Amino acid sequence: MRTGELIRAMAADTAPRRPVGPVLAATMAGLALVVGAVALAVLGPNPDLGAMMTGPLMLLRHAFPLLLALGAALLALRLASPGAGSGPTRLMLVAAATLAAGIVLRELALVPAADWGRAAMGGTADACLLSVSLIALPLLGGALWALARGAPSRLRATGALAGLLAGSIAAAIYALHCTETSPLFYATWYGLAMLAVTLLGAALGPRVLRW
Repeated sequence: MRTGELIRAMAADTAPRRPVGPVLAATMAGLALVVGAVALAVLGPNPDLGAMMTGPLMLLRHAFPLLLALGAALLALRLASPGAGSGPTRLMLVAAATLAAGIVLRELALVPAADWGRAAMGGTADACLLSVSLIALPLLGGALWALARGAPSRLRATGALAGLLAGSIAAAIYALHCTETSPLFYATWYGLAMLAVTLLGAALGPRVLRW
């Protein structure tokens, strides 16, 4: 191979890929709309959703997973771009965790200790855990596919963030159906479902994000 051809081949190999940010945003937005529509068609929306959305605690039930999703997406994009630091994006995750902790502590202060277990279990714990996990699976696939278009070096961490992104969006979708009102319930069961999908993403990351 001539020197000029070698240089052109090396330049082609190192040419930047299409920015992964727009791909991830479009993929997750499209999937959220489709999966959300299917999930609500199957489960049905909460009949009292309009009234519940006027309450600050119910709005926080939606804000918590959406804030987590935004933080996970931004941090995953950082990891998918070699040399980029995490910057202030970690603050999104810290803010979401702080918000959840504040809601739970407030609930613990208001609810008698004897009722904590009943409030946390609610009446739909199994359905919540299963539904959020199932809703998250196609979202996880989309997130991993989009992030694989970048060049992540920390594959397990990037996969975990893809799982957290998918699980958070799934929790926000399920919240449109959920009839439980206690922050202890959704902090527990939404949190466990998101954790399960995060661990699944961490396990899949080294397999599907390698480049």
